[in-house]
Amino acid sequence: VTRFHNIDVVYTKEAETADLYIEKTAHKLARGNQVTVATSDAVEQVIIYGAGAVRLSARGLLERILSAGESEREKYLC
Repeated sequence: VTRFHNIDVVYTKEAETADLYIEKTAHKLARGNQVTVATSDAVEQVIIYGAGAVRLSARGLLERILSAGESEREKYLC
């Protein structure tokens, strides 16, 4: 895991896909937390929903970022 500003970048283990990591993490974190996963992959959306997480399309994430005020964006990007 590498922290870039206020964002954690996760490098998966050898032979572990990003999708598998996201699925495992969503299952673990969704127990007692509100988790939102941004993906436009239809299969991933079904798996994420089944884990109890909220799914958001990549376009939806972009729209949220663009509609956020400058100060709100700075909280996450600085």
